[in-house]
Amino acid sequence: MAVASLASWALAEGPSAHAGVPLPLGEVPPPLALPSLDHGPQSLAALHGRPVLVHFFATWCAPCRDEMAGLARLADRRGEGPLVLLAVDVGEVPVRVRRFFATQAVPFPVLLDEDRAALKAWKVAGLPATFVLDASHTLRLYADGPVDWDDPAADRLLDTLADPAAAPDGARLPSLNMDESRENAP
Repeated sequence: MAVASLASWALAEGPSAHAGVPLPLGEVPPPLALPSLDHGPQSLAALHGRPVLVHFFATWCAPCRDEMAGLARLADRRGEGPLVLLAVDVGEVPVRVRRFFATQAVPFPVLLDEDRAALKAWKVAGLPATFVLDASHTLRLYADGPVDWDDPAADRLLDTLADPAAAPDGARLPSLNMDESRENAP
């Protein structure tokens, strides 16, 4: 059974960090501008000055499906605060993605990367993958696998991102499940 998780997921350095972060921490990621299901065209550039969580997923990915509910709860807890969540569906047609979210609505934009161009530009090796950018859109955190967004440690890390000078480099977000091996390559 192909299951993505975090046997070696990491947000940066540390003993269990995976072989490498797709994009270097402390640098600005490539542009991101995609259509969305219900929020019109979305652009990372339009969000400059706000911290952004960019989450790559697919509806066929079981850990991605499990994590999506936690992301929705995170968005609800954060309300209208500075953090913006963007979920990027990879390689699927809109009707399939829309069908998935008809039963599991989320309070944030779902972007459509049908041709996988964003996935390639951001050097995503497996799903789910999450990039957390500070307010200057510098990459501060990276998770290669599902994150436990209900863990208070995740909120504490995200709270630091409004101030780029205080944002952590190399901190770790809590894993949703570290017992399974990572096998969901896009």
